[in-house]
Amino acid sequence: MERSRRQFSPELKQRIVEELEAGHLSVREAARTVQTSAAMVHHWLEEFGRYRPKRDVVEVVMKSEQERIAALEKALTEAHLTLQVYDELITQANRVYKTDLKKSFGTTPRGPVATSGPSPSGPSARASDAPATRTTNVRPASGAGSAGRRKR
Repeated sequence: MERSRRQFSPELKQRIVEELEAGHLSVREAARTVQTSAAMVHHWLEEFGRYRPKRDVVEVVMKSEQERIAALEKALTEAHLTLQVYDELITQANRVYKTDLKKSFGTTPRGPVATSGPSPSGPSARASDAPATRTTNVRPASGAGSAGRRKR
């Protein structure tokens, strides 16, 4: 059995809604009058009613979120400024040492290099030039590390 869908004119829907809002009809009476369901009448009320809900999207931002956003924007600005300072520092160093530090960073120089800077024992000494030191493993006296120790 095929179910047919009835079409109602917008004028009829508006007239039913006006009578509902005026208090002349209940939702059930209106549905019986036009031979439809109460859900359909409620739909008409939402569509044509005087008190239909607003369908606008409202973004609610709490004050704490605004403060957090402001703090993040400030941190981002500071990071950009720091990056600009580092870029300028590299540019100045490239000019002074007549090299491209970005391309030559981490490579070992070939041949003799005349340095007028600090000696190899200074802060620019490589880790491989440093004398070997003995390292020892230090175990924590208490905590999670002591649970697995053997008793002697």
